[in-house]
Amino acid sequence: MNEKYEQLRQLGYLTNEELNEELKAGKRKFIAFEDVQKAHELERALFPDDIRYPKTNDIYQAAEDVEIGYMTHWLAPFTGGGNAILPKGEKIQVNEVFMEQPIAVNCTPLNYKKLHEKIVPQSERMEPNYDGYSLSVKTIQLHRSFIFLGNDPSSELTFMSRLKSFFSQKLKFSILFVLLFFPILLFSQQPTTNNQQPASQDTQKLKIETALLVEYFVKGERTIQKLSGNVRMRQENTLVFCDTATLDQDFAVLKGQVVIEQGDSVKIFADSAHYHADTKMSELFGDVVLVNGRQELFTTRLRYDVANKIATYHTGATLTNGQSQLTSTHGYYFVNQKEVYFKGDVLVTDPDFTMRTDTMAFNTETQLVRFVAPTLISQRDGRIYTESGFYDIENDFAEFDLNPQYEKEGQKGRARKMRYTGTTKEYTLEGDAYIEEESRQTKADVIRYNTENENIVLYGNASYRDSVRDVTGAEIHYNSQTKRFQLTGRGRVSDPPNIIEADSLDFIDQLGSGVALGNVVWVDTASDFTILAWRMDYNKQTEYLNAFGGAGAAGPDGRPLMKSLIDRDTLYLAADTLTSYKPDTISDTRLLLAHLDVRIFKSDMQAACDSLSFSSADSIFWFFKLKNLPLIWSDTSQFSADTIRMLLKDKKLDRIWLRQNALVINSEDEILFNQIKGRNNTAFFRDNEVREMLVEGNAQAVYYALDDRRAYIGVNETECSEMRLFFGDNKVTSIKFYQEPAGKFIPIKKAGKDSKKLDGFFWEKARRPKRVGDLL
Repeated sequence: MNEKYEQLRQLGYLTNEELNEELKAGKRKFIAFEDVQKAHELERALFPDDIRYPKTNDIYQAAEDVEIGYMTHWLAPFTGGGNAILPKGEKIQVNEVFMEQPIAVNCTPLNYKKLHEKIVPQSERMEPNYDGYSLSVKTIQLHRSFIFLGNDPSSELTFMSRLKSFFSQKLKFSILFVLLFFPILLFSQQPTTNNQQPASQDTQKLKIETALLVEYFVKGERTIQKLSGNVRMRQENTLVFCDTATLDQDFAVLKGQVVIEQGDSVKIFADSAHYHADTKMSELFGDVVLVNGRQELFTTRLRYDVANKIATYHTGATLTNGQSQLTSTHGYYFVNQKEVYFKGDVLVTDPDFTMRTDTMAFNTETQLVRFVAPTLISQRDGRIYTESGFYDIENDFAEFDLNPQYEKEGQKGRARKMRYTGTTKEYTLEGDAYIEEESRQTKADVIRYNTENENIVLYGNASYRDSVRDVTGAEIHYNSQTKRFQLTGRGRVSDPPNIIEADSLDFIDQLGSGVALGNVVWVDTASDFTILAWRMDYNKQTEYLNAFGGAGAAGPDGRPLMKSLIDRDTLYLAADTLTSYKPDTISDTRLLLAHLDVRIFKSDMQAACDSLSFSSADSIFWFFKLKNLPLIWSDTSQFSADTIRMLLKDKKLDRIWLRQNALVINSEDEILFNQIKGRNNTAFFRDNEVREMLVEGNAQAVYYALDDRRAYIGVNETECSEMRLFFGDNKVTSIKFYQEPAGKFIPIKKAGKDSKKLDGFFWEKARRPKRVGDLL
């Protein structure tokens, strides 16, 4: 075996014998013309390099007895034949050859009449419809068992004359036979005149161009023509080829290697055919193949309108187009319009998908498939269902616009319209778009999903929900590879225990980090607080967040605001920057840091400081001084110190620690001021009112006494190392002094209208917030 033969074998080329075996075994329904060509190429690969391919009018002489094939010809649409021995020395002439490298050729023996009796059985030769014979010789036989004598076109004329003479005698014998044995048949037909001739080809619509043998038979008033051997006929721009043709006026019966060709656009191959030249209609039978450009249609019976170039079948067919193959029960192929309509059990198979439907249209020029009935498209990892739409094969673009649905690897989707762009690997769902997976649901007016980079974009009324979070917004971008969320336009993410809203959000799940921008609202349902800001940076894993800028119109020039419900009242806190985080991953403790110009407002308590911290572990607020002393106001009281701590217990004010330069001032009329000063003060609260105060270190007190009519009667001035004050109804009810107290009582008339003020006294009104708006 040579190298080329082995290469073709590896490419899957089969011999003619193998193709026929597969056909008999039911492995294939037909043998395509392309397969026959490949079989010929495979056979040529075995030919020796010096082989000579026969040409028209070549004359060969048998160098030995050779077994050859022969074919018998008949008036009816039928051919027969078998094998015979061509004796040594006999000469044959090659009939017309239509290809440059034929595998076999049709030949006529020069000793036609003598060999006729030896080759064709007498039982066949005596049949009324018998119409002669020809030889079939393989090219390899001519090379091995024949001697090439040369090419002589003139000998064909002499030889053809002998053939015509022979069949002219045969025709006369046939007519005499009819006259002697069937007079009734003769009398039932119109008599023929002596000068009646066979119908001229000029009156026929189907013109004969070539044939190895032309015979005429008289049937009543009609003359029937029988063409044999390399038949070629023409009707206008349509060419017809076959082995034999029987012409009855404008009706032709074609047999053997039938080809109908219309320019470069259409070629139809068949085993046999009926051709109506008057109506330009043809019926083709056997292994029928219609070739139109890249499309090849295979069927067993085809009706073809030659004039309008319309092919119709109703017994099933297969259309191939490169790697794709389509089968259906019925079909209508409009060649001029380049449209094919398929009906009944339509099945499309492709390396990438299969498609099933009842009705479908296909444009062979634009490569556009239109779905006009319920259609199911199956791929390796999913299925698509639609009841209307189209698929552009050339550009790999599809649109499904009636009840489209799809399933893919546990994922289900639906919308009013779906599109697929193969160049970008992108699916688009429009109108009530919905995608559902085992643990994820996606909804939007429009959903775009890119299978290559796994980007999902949701437009309009967008919603994304999985086992961890619930995301809603005007526009959501999500990448399942990087686990990154991006929200454009107002959006909301519920990621328990946190909920965040913003004009835009960007969150990377794998890193746990995100950025929220514009009118940010952060809600921590576990710690029960809310932060409003212009921007917030946060990390899910460490539960870190940093907020700055203000919500609303203030934007980046504003201040973040935190609010929390305490004892059925809301506490508001604002600063230039708010930061919250968990110091470790073991406990649930959360820290809150507020930096620069911190202000707090609650209906019964206000505060201001340079910076602040709060720990959920002990519920203590720390107020720090950078430039200004921290201050707390409660009703008519003011608390100040270098550092202040405030304890909330069960979300109620429980205790305030004033450390270093502690000063508590109280005044109902802002004329006379009660003052308590010491190094450290501790105030104890119950029901949000001061009930007790411990003053430690250099304790000083200035307290104005009232009578039962709440009129001032005098002022108490006391100094000691330590004192404890008890309150009721927001006034001092008793005082305990420790370690050598010193004090005096001064009557109000002697004390005067001006309040006595301790060193370091100040009454701050400007920094005290009066409403929430003063915090910003």
